[in-house]
Amino acid sequence: MANNIILTPNVFCKGVLMNLGGYLSFCRNMTKEYNKEFIGKKVGDTVSVRKPQIFTATTGLLYQPQPLTNIKTNITVGDVTGVHFEWDGVEKTLSIDEAQEKYFKPAAIAMAHRINANAAQFVAQNTYNAVGTPGTTPTLVDTYLAAGDKIVELGLPPEESLTCIVNRKFSSQYVIGQKTLYNEAGTIGAMMRKGEVVDSTLGYTWKRDQTIYSQTTGPYGGTPLVDATGNVTGTVTADGGSNGTMTLSTRGWTATAASRLVVGDRFTCAGVYSVHPQTKQSTGDLLQFVVLAAFSSNGSGNGGVMVRPAITPSGQYQNVTAAPVDGAAITTFGAANTVSPQAILMHKNAYAFVSVPLENPPAGSGAISSMQTDPDTGLSLSLVQFFDGVNRIVGSRLDSLTGFGILYPELACAIAG
Repeated sequence: MANNIILTPNVFCKGVLMNLGGYLSFCRNMTKEYNKEFIGKKVGDTVSVRKPQIFTATTGLLYQPQPLTNIKTNITVGDVTGVHFEWDGVEKTLSIDEAQEKYFKPAAIAMAHRINANAAQFVAQNTYNAVGTPGTTPTLVDTYLAAGDKIVELGLPPEESLTCIVNRKFSSQYVIGQKTLYNEAGTIGAMMRKGEVVDSTLGYTWKRDQTIYSQTTGPYGGTPLVDATGNVTGTVTADGGSNGTMTLSTRGWTATAASRLVVGDRFTCAGVYSVHPQTKQSTGDLLQFVVLAAFSSNGSGNGGVMVRPAITPSGQYQNVTAAPVDGAAITTFGAANTVSPQAILMHKNAYAFVSVPLENPPAGSGAISSMQTDPDTGLSLSLVQFFDGVNRIVGSRLDSLTGFGILYPELACAIAG
């Protein structure tokens, strides 16, 4: 029989963290290299971090200098997730196995679901690449391969790994789609035995997570067109390429209608094709845009839609073959008012995950505390215990401070379900 232990703040904090890191499917697949930029920061602080320069190769001996443009992205640490509880001296004395099942794992699961859900929503609402049909969970490899195709066409370096994060339904439907190809000795056989997609299928690392974000598309309405005539406030072209944002002038929507588009909706503009970031050659696919703020049309059916990426038809950060012409048709992704879970295929450098150690009470303040950091995810966890003298109860609060940043969103693709 295992010896009992006293669940001190250090023991408890480490126990929860050992479980928590393994549940963070989204955060584990984001870069954590910007954590150092947030040393000493507090809730709500924002830091602008620089991204690597993008150069365009020249031809010939003529000297052709390119401007050094500092592209920055803002990361805000504003998400505080916690589990707070009260216990007495008896509950604090348990075997390690009892503590694992009674406290460590339940606390980790609760916090992981909230942190993962925040990460999944952030990624889904900022990823403009998308494949599939909203409202229909894909069953064939074609859709998943198409997601990888988009990312490669937009500059993913060779041999870089991609992670596909799906929920149980996505995984099950994929397995069902392969049942006629069942082969006991191979990968398909392994999927049938486990009942889920296995790693290395299609060359991806697969993670299953029930907290993937579910997007409900806007009501749309009308026959939307690009407005390049200046009838509404906005701009058709802007600098910054895939990392920039812009307001796209539009017309033709249902007049005076609220929320024609909601955050996370996607659309394309006729004639605006994406290009490879190095060769600047057309990929043959229309560039997709993701809506960053709810859009409502005015009395004439016009309005400016805030989107990512910014249309940049030339220069180092060129991302399209050409800017849209006046009257270019806007085609929304999926039918109106459709609920669509968002599986995500992503490279680790598409987004950043930041976790900042919370400032714990100083010694002598009447509280005891612990701060622990997971080396794999970079998540910092704080546990503070204090005594309630009125009710003779030890109060405990387990908290984390996190944030997310947009780095290379072109290296991610949503898979609509």
